[in-house]
Amino acid sequence: MTRARMVRRAVGCVLAAAIVGTAAWFFGMDAPHAVGLGFVVFALGAVLSLLGEQAEMTWPVPSPQPRPGARRDVVQLGWSLGARGGRVSPEAVRRLRGLAAEVLDRHGVQLDDPASQPEVVRLLGEETAVLLRKGSAAAPRPKEFAAALARLEAIAAAGSPTGTTAADLTGAA
Repeated sequence: MTRARMVRRAVGCVLAAAIVGTAAWFFGMDAPHAVGLGFVVFALGAVLSLLGEQAEMTWPVPSPQPRPGARRDVVQLGWSLGARGGRVSPEAVRRLRGLAAEVLDRHGVQLDDPASQPEVVRLLGEETAVLLRKGSAAAPRPKEFAAALARLEAIAAAGSPTGTTAADLTGAA
């Protein structure tokens, strides 16, 4: 607070105290009590003017940590599947990407490793691999999203990837 502002506030508090004390004396309060009331008004005004200058002191409320499978998690996932224009939201694609990385990691394949891309394409298929590629801003339709999810489910259920072909995973003959 600048010195000029502090002086203005002090003068304002003194004037308010004088006006209140004088009005109290005028309406019948004895002089010592009117002076005391004036001091109380001055003190209250000074304290309140100083409180207005203080920085806000609040503790930040921590955001609740999302638990996988909790009600809020399921609701958020449900809303993310039906985004604008009939497309799936980037949040749902991000979560599908995390799931794909986990499923492929169980089979010894890294989703983001450039050396593993042929194996990723073999397991997931070209469309799903393009959808899950890092940096792609793809917003798939719910049907494409469901197909990618079904492919990941088939990979997870297949167990060991040895001898498994993409045709085996999709159920094609």
